[in-house]
Amino acid sequence: MLKSLFKLTILFMFFCAFLQKNIAQNAYPTITKSLENSKFIGSQKLYYGAAYYPEVWSESDIDKDIIRMKELKMNVMRIAEFSWSKMEPTEGKYDFLWLRHIIEKLHANGIDVILCTPTATPPVWLSQKHPEIYLVNELGIRLTQGARRNCSYTSKVYRKYCEKICLQMAKEFGNCPGVIGWQTDNEFSLFYDYSKETKEIWLKWLKKKYQTIENLNQLWCTDLWSQTYQSFDQILMPTSLVWNHPSLQFAWTNFTNDMIVEFQDVQIAAIRKYSNLPITHDGMPGQSVDYEKLFKNLDFAAVNNYHSFEAYDLIQSNYDRMRGFHKGFHWLFETAPNYSGGGKTWYLHQIPGSMKAALWMNYGSGAQGSMFWLWRQHRAGQEMVHGSILSAWGAEVSNYQEIKEMGVELEKASPFLMNNPVAKAEAAIIYSHKSQNGFKIEEYANGLNYYQDWSYRFYRTMADAYIFRDVIYPSADITSYKLLFIPLLPIIDEQLQAKLKKWVEQGGTLILGPMTGYRNEEWGQHVNHFTGNVEDWTGIYTQSLIPIGTSRRAQEIPFMLDFKSDFSIPPSESSLWSLALQSPKGKIIANYIGGSHNKRAAIIEHEVGKGTVVILGTDPGKMALKKLLLHYAKKADISPLASGDESVVVVPRKGEENGWVIVNLSKRPRKITLNSLTSQFINILKDSTVTSKEFDLKPFEVQILKEN
Repeated sequence: MLKSLFKLTILFMFFCAFLQKNIAQNAYPTITKSLENSKFIGSQKLYYGAAYYPEVWSESDIDKDIIRMKELKMNVMRIAEFSWSKMEPTEGKYDFLWLRHIIEKLHANGIDVILCTPTATPPVWLSQKHPEIYLVNELGIRLTQGARRNCSYTSKVYRKYCEKICLQMAKEFGNCPGVIGWQTDNEFSLFYDYSKETKEIWLKWLKKKYQTIENLNQLWCTDLWSQTYQSFDQILMPTSLVWNHPSLQFAWTNFTNDMIVEFQDVQIAAIRKYSNLPITHDGMPGQSVDYEKLFKNLDFAAVNNYHSFEAYDLIQSNYDRMRGFHKGFHWLFETAPNYSGGGKTWYLHQIPGSMKAALWMNYGSGAQGSMFWLWRQHRAGQEMVHGSILSAWGAEVSNYQEIKEMGVELEKASPFLMNNPVAKAEAAIIYSHKSQNGFKIEEYANGLNYYQDWSYRFYRTMADAYIFRDVIYPSADITSYKLLFIPLLPIIDEQLQAKLKKWVEQGGTLILGPMTGYRNEEWGQHVNHFTGNVEDWTGIYTQSLIPIGTSRRAQEIPFMLDFKSDFSIPPSESSLWSLALQSPKGKIIANYIGGSHNKRAAIIEHEVGKGTVVILGTDPGKMALKKLLLHYAKKADISPLASGDESVVVVPRKGEENGWVIVNLSKRPRKITLNSLTSQFINILKDSTVTSKEFDLKPFEVQILKEN
């Protein structure tokens, strides 16, 4: 028996060595996920903490910091993201003792760690040895050491050194007590590189995508403006200095996004060799980086939101987007505890109570953790003007007491929120970074800002109608939803179109537009219909288009809408653009009044199979859209969560028990009526009983309710 076990052990060791060798030889090994279907990371509790840079503080300062962390009931720190030079002071000479010592100290005091790869800031020795790792800008100037995130994603040398430091970190800390997860790099950005190395990879990418230059010429219609190519080698990298072909610009952003994903996958694969801990990246709202692609191989979702009470209504969608990844509880990795700034102050102090409301919006929407940026104000260097929990000299900041109160409240609410996750949404709205990049190429509606307009015109309307929703990407599984709203999505590719058609035929309610489906996958124009094949299966056709823009100039006539009487919607003004629609069998919901589209259809509903498609030929305005969304939600058998004043977060929680999270996002009082089957609740934060569905909310008030 012992001999057999010994033989099996030897065989297993040889197998592991063989596997490791073959993985190492593969430049981009298959990425596996360690958190598939898991609900949380670390322990089953809410986490509360900050970004911490102990590498610049003394031992005695660190000891004092830990005492303060415990005083605030903080239980997680995010560390090491910019400390490459401390971990590898000279090439190949690694020093992790200082970092292990700090992790052990934190762990001994009940504080877990999210460990970050330091690849956003390579050390000076690497910069001197390999200056070619840095980006070349569109003027041909190579950037230098001294900033962050200014290296080329495509650089083989840079990737190699990043892989090495990630491997060493994973080997050292992959099973280290107290480390609960990983973060790759820091805030990837869509920075373009114009080096020779990138151009070679760019041309290979084009050849792989289009196969032949004739195919590319045909798809891009390059005979126009004498842009026809005889070979791929003639294709340049587009710059802001030239009015480049839209398809070329669109391909360039897609290529750069693919390079970011490849670069991150190198790090993920390196970490996976020695660690099964979950991995994420700290994304940013409104970014051009395609997070739909970037988060595909990551284990849980995380975001950096710098809240200001002036824009809480904008920020809310990002937490619905994190939940829409369906990767369990999400995290907020960075937010300012008070004010925010880099080389200047971006926003000032927060109204008392508003900081807690912002964090509760996050936790209530399905987060497991929130972390401030940063713990202690930098004593030198970049970003000294940024808000913090402690000053550089160790003093408490002005809202320290509120930060402390938040820790107490989280401790109270943790068991309920962790055992009763956010209920499943029956409605969804689609967000798309590709659309964001596409709208930067052209303006069919002058003044359009994708993130702002998508949020305030469409997401906000759905949220203020209290239709509970996920924010999802075009690749998401839509089978569990009853209602789907898709505004500002110019490209509906063949895969999404087939998915939508099948889903509608089986009973789904689809609201398309405005500004949806009118571009092909090369950012070109359809030639069979304005919105391509979508018009054939929806039975709703576009006759003509008039651009309007985001606001009407004084000399322009308004495009007004007249709604059918059964909708009880007063006349409203169109915005963005005006499509004149027609349908042989569809039901007209609204017509235009006046102008060259006078009496033509603006909004049409059509039955497709067991389901319904609604085409919005224009943005009808918030009040009209709100009533339309509520009408079609009711038709899809979806009840709103509440009624009443706007700008209140209402999130249902379901698990072992049922409950609600309510957060007033406004500096003004708000009144809502909860659509609940019970009027008996326990207010967890106040240890009190509530016997009404009506809530008069004070500015930034938070209610965590358990149904009694």
